[in-house]
Amino acid sequence: MVPVGTDGFNCTVAEWGRDPAPGVRKGCFIKDRPGSGAAPTPAPAPTPAPAPSAGKKPRVLLVDDDMGQGPDVTAALRDAIKANAVSGGAFVWNTQSQGAVPLSEMKRADIVVWATGEQYQNTITAADQNTLRQYVAGGGNLLITGQDIGYDIGTSAFYTGTLKARFVADSSGNTKFVTGGAFGSTAFTLNAQGSAANQYYPDVIADLGGSATVASWGTANATAGTITAQSIRVDPNRTRAAQKVQDPRGLVERLAANILGGVLNQILGGNTQSAQNRPRVSAQSAGENAGAIVANDAGSYRTVTMGFGLEGLTPNSRNILMKTSFDWLMK
Repeated sequence: MVPVGTDGFNCTVAEWGRDPAPGVRKGCFIKDRPGSGAAPTPAPAPTPAPAPSAGKKPRVLLVDDDMGQGPDVTAALRDAIKANAVSGGAFVWNTQSQGAVPLSEMKRADIVVWATGEQYQNTITAADQNTLRQYVAGGGNLLITGQDIGYDIGTSAFYTGTLKARFVADSSGNTKFVTGGAFGSTAFTLNAQGSAANQYYPDVIADLGGSATVASWGTANATAGTITAQSIRVDPNRTRAAQKVQDPRGLVERLAANILGGVLNQILGGNTQSAQNRPRVSAQSAGENAGAIVANDAGSYRTVTMGFGLEGLTPNSRNILMKTSFDWLMK
C-alpha cells in the first residue's frame, strides 16, 4: 500500500461534511492532504486490435452450381481451395442437391467462390444474384468462375453493376491468357493435360466503371479486335453449339441469316468455322480489352470475375491462380 499524507484523524462534520446518522458511532477513513498524495495509477490503455496480416488465409465457401453438367467443379476445385483457405475454413454448397444457397451460409465465409461449370443457361439466377448483392453489401468478397456466365447474364445489372464487368464476346478463340497488373505476370493455358479439358466458349470480358482487366487472352493488354466468337474446340453438346451459332451474344457482328445453316452444319459435323463465317467483335468495340479476368475493388467489397472455368486449368495452375485471387480479395 502506498502511504499518503493526512490531516490527522479529525472525524468532525466540519472536516467530512454532514453527519448522515447523528449519535451513531462510526469509523473514520483517512483523508488525503491536498497536493501531497501519490497520483493514482492511470488505467492501462486498451490493447489495440492486431492489424490483419498480409498473409491471412480466408474462410471460403465454394458454391457448386454446375447442376451436374460436365466435370464436377467440387472435385476439380476442392484441393486448390483447401490449400489457400484457413485450416478448417473451406466449405461447399451444392445447388443441385441443396437448392439455393442462403445468405446466412455465405456470411460464414470471407470469400464465396461461385463456379458454374458447363452451364450456359441459368448460370446465376436472378434470385442468386440478389443474395450475392446482399452478401457483398455486407463486406463479403466474391470470385465468379465459369465459361458462359457472361454469355448468360452479361447484360444484367449484377454483372455490369456489382461485378463491374462488360461481356464482349462468347469465345476467346484462344486457350492462352496472361495475367497483368495486380495479378502479376503469369501465363496460363486452358484444356492442358491434367485439366478438366472442358473449356469450349471462354468469355471475353472487359473492365467497366473503375474495375481493372487483370488477365488478357493471348497476350498481355490484347484488344478485342483480335477476337472471334468461335468455340476453341469441337463442342460435343449439339444443343449448346446450335444456340451459340444462332445467338452469338456480346459486342459482335451478327452473322447473315443465309450463312447460319452452313456454319451450324460445320460445327455439328466437327469442323471449325471458316474465317469469313466467324462472328467478329464489331468495329466500334474493337478497342475493348480482350480480358480473361476482371478485378473490381468497390471499397467495401472486392470481386474477381473469370471468363472461364478454373476447372479448365491444371491442378498446379489452378492453385497458383486461386492463391493470387484470394490474396488480392483479402487485401
